[in-house]
Amino acid sequence: MASTERPQILLLSLAYHDFLDKTYSTLFNKLLEVAHIKRAKTTTGALQTIAQTTLKAIIITDEGLTESKKETREVLASVKAYIENGGLVIVGLHFPNFTRMDKFGAFFETFGLPWKNGDYHRTTFQLNPSGLLPENIQPSLLPEPYSMKVLHVKNAKGQERLFVPIAGAVTQSHVFPPTHVDQDQAAVVSARLGLGYLVYCGDVNGEDGSNQLILALCGF
Repeated sequence: MASTERPQILLLSLAYHDFLDKTYSTLFNKLLEVAHIKRAKTTTGALQTIAQTTLKAIIITDEGLTESKKETREVLASVKAYIENGGLVIVGLHFPNFTRMDKFGAFFETFGLPWKNGDYHRTTFQLNPSGLLPENIQPSLLPEPYSMKVLHVKNAKGQERLFVPIAGAVTQSHVFPPTHVDQDQAAVVSARLGLGYLVYCGDVNGEDGSNQLILALCGF
């Protein structure tokens, strides 16, 4: 693929942590093979990029958009409009690790979603065959069941639960004994807003399966 034909991916990092690139180097290197990556670490840069660039997807990499500042609310409104006009936004990477729990639900409420922060533990997850996927995304491109430590989402509708615990799943810990997990919570959730999609990935460690998931959602 010629470089001029490569789609544009925006990493929206308004609360940028300097170890982001090291932690997610595998994901970013794979994205660089198939796309141009733009970065926005300021509200001004974010607004300009969203307004002036045809984006394949926006990846919200941290908790920056949960801040209740006027400038941040403007970016949030721009992101929402981008989704409703057919865009794809993926929320993850450092977001589940660094977002304050009292702001987690409020963030998704701005999109009209009742999603709340759920349990925090590791178990094995699989694709929900009735889960909501963006158009033209083939389920065969998504990862097979894999283990990840996640901040779950609760209150998502059945179709919104994209990656869910396997049947009989138990918590996986080197410290605590296994317990059965809540099958009504999900590690990855997806909602259609207008013509586009908002996806949350609760993986806190950047597992290979989650890298594959993000790439597939972006159409790669």
